[in-house]
Amino acid sequence: MIKTKDKIIQESIEFISKYGYVNFSIGNIAKELHISKGVVNYHFPQKELLLKTIITQFYEKAATYMGEHMELNTDAKRTLESYIESNLRFVSKNKAETLALTEIVLNARNEDGKLIFMDEDKAVFKPLIEIFKYGQDVDKSFRNFSPEIMARAVRSVIDNFSSIIAKGEITDVDLVINDIKTIFDKATERGN
Repeated sequence: MIKTKDKIIQESIEFISKYGYVNFSIGNIAKELHISKGVVNYHFPQKELLLKTIITQFYEKAATYMGEHMELNTDAKRTLESYIESNLRFVSKNKAETLALTEIVLNARNEDGKLIFMDEDKAVFKPLIEIFKYGQDVDKSFRNFSPEIMARAVRSVIDNFSSIIAKGEITDVDLVINDIKTIFDKATERGN
């Protein structure tokens, strides 16, 4: 039996992925679950707490998946390739969650109109920066470039294609993964 709290989280993910963040409200979730707003508020006294829970669970689930699928005991090139592949495979298996996360991060704002969750997104660059520094300084497989700029480029491409994959606009995930790996292999490779 699924707990009420988990039902609220799952329904929120489904609702946001289907109708967008702009239509999301505690009232709408209560209506979809045929429960009172008070029950939702009991588990999540503030809407922001529910949204934060969705984001946290998504990142924890993604980190677990990537930890199980990334190749870390290899050269930087292969580590980067496995980072790209594990990200996009996770997205293809978690489409509703990906769409909901994207909607929340890009649209949830505080009273001042500032995005609530955008700053938390910067931690996502750290693993890539480490991969690039390792590839430049230790195994010497990468050319000289700014690891932060390249990390932002990789994340930008992954995030863009994550949305496209999650919406079902591209169904050949293998092709997308191989092309993106090739792009960044060429962008980072050391010339002879």
